[in-house]
Amino acid sequence: MKILRVAVGDSTEAYIENELKDGVNIIFSDDNNKGKTIVVQGMMYALGNEPAFPVSFDYHRYSFYVEFEENGKKYFICRKGDSFVLKSEEALMLFDNVSELKRYWTKHIFPLPVITKNEMNKIVDPVLFVQLFFVGQDKKDTSNIANSGLYNKQDFWDMVYSHAGIGDARLSEEEIGKLKAQLVSLKEEKNTLLKQHKILKSKKTPVSYLSTTSDRLAFQSKLDELEKIKSKIEALRKARNVAMTRKMKWETTLKELRSLNRTINCGELRCMDCNSTNISLSTSHGKQQSYTFDISTVELRNEIIGSISEKIASFAEEIERLSTELSIEQDKLQEAMAGDSVSLESLVMYKKDVFDASDAEKKIQEIDSQIAEAQTKLAISENASDMSRQKRNELFASIIGYMNELYRVIDPAGNTEYQDIFTKRNALYSGSESTVFHIARVLAFQHVLGHNYPIVIDSYRAEDLSTSKEAIIIEKFKEIQNQIIVTTTLKDEEGGKYNNISGINAIDYGTHSPSKILVPNAVDKMRRLLSALSLEL
Repeated sequence: MKILRVAVGDSTEAYIENELKDGVNIIFSDDNNKGKTIVVQGMMYALGNEPAFPVSFDYHRYSFYVEFEENGKKYFICRKGDSFVLKSEEALMLFDNVSELKRYWTKHIFPLPVITKNEMNKIVDPVLFVQLFFVGQDKKDTSNIANSGLYNKQDFWDMVYSHAGIGDARLSEEEIGKLKAQLVSLKEEKNTLLKQHKILKSKKTPVSYLSTTSDRLAFQSKLDELEKIKSKIEALRKARNVAMTRKMKWETTLKELRSLNRTINCGELRCMDCNSTNISLSTSHGKQQSYTFDISTVELRNEIIGSISEKIASFAEEIERLSTELSIEQDKLQEAMAGDSVSLESLVMYKKDVFDASDAEKKIQEIDSQIAEAQTKLAISENASDMSRQKRNELFASIIGYMNELYRVIDPAGNTEYQDIFTKRNALYSGSESTVFHIARVLAFQHVLGHNYPIVIDSYRAEDLSTSKEAIIIEKFKEIQNQIIVTTTLKDEEGGKYNNISGINAIDYGTHSPSKILVPNAVDKMRRLLSALSLEL
């Protein structure tokens, strides 16, 4: 994957970066606030990353454009707010959010990693995916991922393993033995408590379900199962309704466009207010800003119709999937309720009284929870392969090993030994140590995973990286086939230092006005770029 062009702007001001090339690109300036971060963050934002612009930059008002090449094909993508427009050789596509973009990306450009999150398989969002090859100027925490909100460090590792095609890991024999011994001890403790407290053997209807370990476990498990299935059914119905609403909206739009085609064949449409023959399609969503397309020509209408048709098909596929899952959950609910001697309403009514019966009952609940957790771990371990665990360990060792190898090359006199891709919270790297750590990690991902994504590092030597270490790092950059895009601010005595380095594409931002990279005279060029996507500023 190679970035060809980046652009940012609106109808009054814009900036276009079209000097990026293969190999190593260094964007530099003699001072801060010359627009380097705007360009880099704008590029990542257009690709779906979460915004991380300077506070003074009102990114909401601008369109962000990226032209890139992947597997011999060119793609043009533009983002404004949550809306995306993506053009390829085959189609012009419109996306309402990042979720739609990532599904299309996985299907048509290249597969994004898939992880298990909240018991469901999930295509990772760009905010996590780009951290395989992108290091921003801010949030450089060596102990955690950037933008840690929905995702965490384990999710990042799961993404790395998924990228490498490695499944879940099986527990070691020692760990399995400990879990089995724990299960025996927990069950013995539970049986002892049941014998000691006669209340649990009462003949009263709501308590009789707890007269034996199996009855108590069945009762609690059934309630938990019913509540879980009910919640999932509600979520699936809500998701299906949303998909159906969107599908119907686009079907209506499609009918209008096709009707427009038929109308033009037998006459000419004109605006009743201004008598213009220009017709536009707006993709607005409520108050949110979006795009407007000039659909006066048959060719563009056909492209839009093709895009909408695929969007409708995607929604139909999503509705069918949700309906299938809903049917499965409804069957589970019927099966769970079958054979009850009392109504579900009766069980729910007595639930609180039963669970609040005594301290012994609370202890039994804790034991049941520990038993369920241990059994789940054993079940997951049973289904995972020993080969998968071995490959995960080998992958981990390869990444850490390469990080340490790079560190020893960059800093031969250093005494650091990396143990993980994240440090402990009380042992953060700072200064040039942090810089070397992040560079070593992102290069290790490329080396071990063998990906072809551009390696992008904003302000890559901000923490006083020495000239000698930078020279070594640049030589390492040159050895990599991937495109490299880094930014830095030079000191006064370093002016023009990259101009005479072989194999470097030096891009000088020193002439830009401070905090004013966007200029009016670039607007026309920006308009021409967006016109290829049938967009207007």
